[in-house]
Amino acid sequence: MSAIEHADAMMDDHHRAKVKEFEEKIKGMSKEQLTDELELLNENLEDIEIEKRLILGQTGVHINAVTVDAYRNSFDREIAATQEMIGLVKQVLGDEGG
Repeated sequence: MSAIEHADAMMDDHHRAKVKEFEEKIKGMSKEQLTDELELLNENLEDIEIEKRLILGQTGVHINAVTVDAYRNSFDREIAATQEMIGLVKQVLGDEGG
């Protein structure tokens, strides 16, 4: 396994652990807390997507391809983890609602 593959695997593990920890955190939340958490997650997702566009969309600064790929992978993982957490909150809210 190359150093890049190893780093990717570590990042995947980190994001899986982050989502799992979040899943445990929301189990005891009230509907109001879950709604607030969902709002924060949606704002966070928007911020991550904006940051990704700003960094990867730069045309005046040269960034080598390996670095661009690392940034892209990092943003994509963070977006996926946030989307997964949003889905978890929506699922819990749906379960509470009906």
